Amino acid sequence: MNRKPWSAFTGITSKSFVCDLVPAARTVTPDDLMDMAEYRREERIAACGGKDPILIRLAYAQDKWVYDARGDVVTADNAAYAKATREERVNKFGLAYRRDAKFLLHKILADIVVGAAVHLHQTQGWTTVLYDGLRTVNGAYNLYLKAQDSDMESGLLSLPGQSAHNKGLACDSMMLDSSGREVDMGAHFDHLDMVVNSRLCDKISASAKQNRLVREAAFLRSAFSQGLLIAPLRNEFWDDRPPENREDLWRVLDSAARCIGINLLTQEDEAMRKTNHAAFTEKWERWSYADFLKHWQQTFRGHEKALEKILDTVMPPPIEKPEFYHGNYNHIYDEQLKASGKNLTVIPSEAEGS
Repeated sequence: MNRKPWSAFTGITSKSFVCDLVPAARTVTPDDLMDMAEYRREERIAACGGKDPILIRLAYAQDKWVYDARGDVVTADNAAYAKATREERVNKFGLAYRRDAKFLLHKILADIVVGAAVHLHQTQGWTTVLYDGLRTVNGAYNLYLKAQDSDMESGLLSLPGQSAHNKGLACDSMMLDSSGREVDMGAHFDHLDMVVNSRLCDKISASAKQNRLVREAAFLRSAFSQGLLIAPLRNEFWDDRPPENREDLWRVLDSAARCIGINLLTQEDEAMRKTNHAAFTEKWERWSYADFLKHWQQTFRGHEKALEKILDTVMPPPIEKPEFYHGNYNHIYDEQLKASGKNLTVIPSEAEGS
């Protein structure tokens, strides 16, 4: 696969904003981006008995971490790392960010992540490990240049400018148990088999399936409790993000249904989604927010107790807000972050002059 030049990815803005909520997609400023190493740190430690429920491992800012025979992340020396397979490496692509890059998230998602991490620590004893958050278009381009064709074809990696990561509105995370071992989710972060990565996968153990549902429910619970929405990425169990726009509202419903053991889409719907997207769109993606709330009530009628048990609520936020949708925000370039020191990569102009 031929790689496009950087010029093909400059000046990208969001075209998927909800136009009756915002007149144009919003620019994300450096002040909107929270450093997750410090954000609400004292608060989250106090809520977890003196232990920080969040651990930062910014995957694409290093080329040393591998999984050992037990599945734990360890630092390898240069020789061992060179011999490691892609499956054994935490970073499947290659160094794409500055080694001193910070783990940044838009405040909207940062608050959801903190809430989910605190809840998981309080209820499960888990620590939430953050692997990737903001991936500027520049950083995404670096990954794109290093990726294998199969990564793009399978959907493991999105093109620069086509991801919620490029807005700081997607977060990749895994969990450690109270002994520091990675919680069994059936695969690691950035696993190369997209069938296994799917939240619908039946090839993993019952305990791994349950662990995935526990983490998924925690993100939903946190979002709803803060009057926000989350639409966990269906094809990557470690990726949590707001819906892009109203066309994604069914994904919020799908996630909550999955967490209480309901299949929202029938087999016919799943087939339609793959082979007749126009029909699927007409049935599932042409909702107003009022339609979404109506479908929610219909879907969970008779399941209110199960829903409240895991989400601490039976309904999503009643009033729609611009903050619900990542399509309402533009993509972020490192040039915008340079003055604040929050840029993830070396700016191209600097690289040329160095």
